[in-house]
Amino acid sequence: MDRRLWRTIAFALLFVATALRRMYYRGEHSDFEFLTSLMNIDAVPQSSSLSWSSSSSNKYATAKGADLIIFYNLYIPPQEDDVEGITNAINVIKDQMEQISLVLQRIEQGGGGEKKEETTILEKKKKGVVLYNLIGNGDAFPSKNMTDLCHQLHPRLECQLMQYYEEGGEAVTLQDVHNFCHSSDDLVVKDGKNETRVVYLHSKGSYHSQKENHIWRRQMTSASLHPDCLNPPDDRCDVCSAQFYIKYAIMFPGNMWSAKCSYIRKLIPPNEEYERRKSESIKRFLILRLWSVMQATLDVDNGEHYGLGRYQWEHWIASHPSIRPCEVHTTDVGPLILLGKDQKGRKFGPEHYDWGMGPRRITHNLGGLRGPRLRLERHPDLQFSEYYFLPGNLLKWFHLYGPQGVPAQESWVWGAFPAGERWKELVGQHGEKAIDVMVKNSTAVQFSWFHSAFASNHSDTVESSTATKILFNEEQPALSHSNPPPVVVFYQISFPPGNIEKMLAAVKSQFDVISMGQYDNVTSSFDEKREVLLYYTISGRISEATDFVSNLCEEKSDKITCRQIGRFDDQRAYGETLHQIHTFCNAKPSSNVVYISNRLPGKEYKHMGNTGNAKKIQTITSAVMSKMCIPSEGICNVCGTEFYPLPFFQFTGNMFSASCGYVNKLLPPSTFEERMNDIAGDALLGEIQEIYTTKLVDFNAQILGSYQHSIEHWIGSHPDLKPCDVAPVNTEKIFDRTIQDHMKHYSWSSGPRRDSAPPGDYDIEVESEPQFRLKREKALREYYYLAGNIFRWHRLYDTVPDEASWVWQWFPDGHSWQAAARTSGANAVNAISGEVVA
Repeated sequence: MDRRLWRTIAFALLFVATALRRMYYRGEHSDFEFLTSLMNIDAVPQSSSLSWSSSSSNKYATAKGADLIIFYNLYIPPQEDDVEGITNAINVIKDQMEQISLVLQRIEQGGGGEKKEETTILEKKKKGVVLYNLIGNGDAFPSKNMTDLCHQLHPRLECQLMQYYEEGGEAVTLQDVHNFCHSSDDLVVKDGKNETRVVYLHSKGSYHSQKENHIWRRQMTSASLHPDCLNPPDDRCDVCSAQFYIKYAIMFPGNMWSAKCSYIRKLIPPNEEYERRKSESIKRFLILRLWSVMQATLDVDNGEHYGLGRYQWEHWIASHPSIRPCEVHTTDVGPLILLGKDQKGRKFGPEHYDWGMGPRRITHNLGGLRGPRLRLERHPDLQFSEYYFLPGNLLKWFHLYGPQGVPAQESWVWGAFPAGERWKELVGQHGEKAIDVMVKNSTAVQFSWFHSAFASNHSDTVESSTATKILFNEEQPALSHSNPPPVVVFYQISFPPGNIEKMLAAVKSQFDVISMGQYDNVTSSFDEKREVLLYYTISGRISEATDFVSNLCEEKSDKITCRQIGRFDDQRAYGETLHQIHTFCNAKPSSNVVYISNRLPGKEYKHMGNTGNAKKIQTITSAVMSKMCIPSEGICNVCGTEFYPLPFFQFTGNMFSASCGYVNKLLPPSTFEERMNDIAGDALLGEIQEIYTTKLVDFNAQILGSYQHSIEHWIGSHPDLKPCDVAPVNTEKIFDRTIQDHMKHYSWSSGPRRDSAPPGDYDIEVESEPQFRLKREKALREYYYLAGNIFRWHRLYDTVPDEASWVWQWFPDGHSWQAAARTSGANAVNAISGEVVA
């Protein structure tokens, strides 16, 4: 290669290197990244969104030996044409940097709260460091501009860019605070003995430029940099800010503070794991509230109080129970302080600073809606279960920190909250299991308002015959070869306390129907030749009930072959028969099965007086036993008396005839219950976050399929459901007729042929629902339509109905949802919901 070519290459490389360097320091990050990618240079550290960093592994090194270490979260609007927003953000930066420079001047003059003999201005070259992350616009205020501004304001104010993020929030800088405090001791130990305190600030008002935001930002910045916050009079203080609150959540409103690194080291990192654990604690509460174990009465639900979304980062710094907080303001957060005034309307000034350990102003801190607050004051038991008092905080601590989340017995929290002594004793005995003990001892559990429907989740199971041994005994092959084959019926017989006579009457009425054979609508008669193979399970400690069923089996032995496959002392184990159906269908995939029960589902366990309606139970049994209700391949895989698509897919009485091919697609029933509890928590959380609406009817345990109500959702839960039913649309008087009379009025139809929900069962106004579904902006995110169904299908089975399914025609905006499900999968709800928001 000749010399001129070498010289040309050398000049080209020099040009590229120079261009890269200039672009980097001028903030032209997109061009910088483009060129480095072409050259295959891994020069840009990546994050979940586009980002670049001005340093490598030693990005905190500038802080070594500094008297003032500040982590700064900076946002500048990304739109290049948003001149007003960019100008406002830059003014916010200048304002806060000026406040910081004045603090450095104060430290130089010995007014920084430090002892003069420990540090003087001449001992160190650097007095203050601002380590900042830039989010949004990387070009409007390059790092060189920031460096120049800081040096102009104070020669020893070093401002260093840690990283640029195209998108992000406060979490990115809080993570840097956490990382820094876990760094080596030469960074976080001050003077060889006194540990470092760090300050966290953010550019409040750069996103929403409002007078109140600018005033509050100045006040929070000033408080966090106050001498009593940088070096509290009582060194026990872990975190200091303008105000410390325990109202709704333990937090520092506004989220600017100074804190000890030793305390920050105790905190879970502010990342996805923190977000997940915090959400799990809220979901646990929402489920417990659903079942009346806890309540949150002091205010209406909102994401800010629960610490959801961006508000979760405001809760992070005070999230550990060991926190020893302090504050410098005597005023409370409210409309006046956001206007720069105190409660009496006087202009806010230095006289309003009064340092003290928190919490102070306990009465105000525990405020809220006046009516609920007065009610709580009168009822200690309600104080014990109020989420905004200790229960909610304990839930968060235990979920976030496990055994380390147990407050010390000498902690301030026991004296700050109502029912503190009662909780102190319970936590002292049971540690992080205290909430579980509280739930177990609650009225809801003691009276079985909520529970698992499966014996495997109860400790007092007495006898459970192994289903496979009886389901597939030596008699089975002979029966399966009979012509015609027997009708295989799985029968759940339950005896809840106080309803024994009703339940026995229902059993008798069902045996009468079963012994009559299958009703044939063609001949309008019963086929008495068709044998019935009846597998039954008894739940409930009633010896006379077991004898009663055995006698009925003996009486009807010429028509019915009975096989008891389970007996449980616990009457709550009434989901076990579904397990047995699942087991049978796995072994006999070409069979059909019928499921019946001697009790009707109840909206809530404490209101189940109508669950033993023998006439209605007999009518439903006759329908699902009829020849009309035999599943047909490709047309109907589950048949019932009536099928309703709202508020969830259900068959009247939760009795049905189903093909084993479809049953095999379903989750095992106890696994399904666990998944549905998790889904219920997410649905309740999604309602608070306004992901879903519930305008048709409020959530309740039955609608969400929580705990024992999961068995009502199980058979209709798969997206491949092809429902059909046999009862006419108008069934007002059908349950009052004789069997022979009402069977004459039955006619088969694919479902759904009914417009809405069962009349009177769920408080849905059936007449207004057809009009509601036409209002797209209201109906699109309705949980009971496709928004909730697609969410559940993905969570349960990771798929949605095929393109030919009835759901896309029946539900509003079906074709839009179908397209979104095809292109966005599990994110279809967010994708299509964005249309309304946009």
